[in-house]
Amino acid sequence: MFFEYFSLEDGYAAFRPKGQFTFDEAVQVVDEALAYCRDNKIRRLLVDITGMTGFPPPSTLQRFFFGSKWAETAGGKVALSVVAPAEMIDPEKIGVTVATNRGLQTDVFTAESDAVDWLRGLSRPSNAGSPG
Repeated sequence: MFFEYFSLEDGYAAFRPKGQFTFDEAVQVVDEALAYCRDNKIRRLLVDITGMTGFPPPSTLQRFFFGSKWAETAGGKVALSVVAPAEMIDPEKIGVTVATNRGLQTDVFTAESDAVDWLRGLSRPSNAGSPG
């Protein structure tokens, strides 16, 4: 299922899963995409979750969970740009803050064009704690 929604674009990989997922399944498939990119030296990943259904907006604890998990999986080697429906995005971007504090270059957007622009504007992802 993973590769059905995975593609290599100009300067980044894109993962656009579609269908019914539980929250845990959604976190896991994004984690698998991050691991694949990390292991294959793909430095930038765009994940579009607008085609995923089956779970409500995450709680603060759930945002802490996926922010921590994805930062650990990326290991400072992959930058993550997420496209999500507006109702899924926390106004304070708690998940982004948690992940960033753990070394993941990441942000979340409602438009794919903004997410791509952000990814393309990054310097090369570096190890956590290093400048860059």
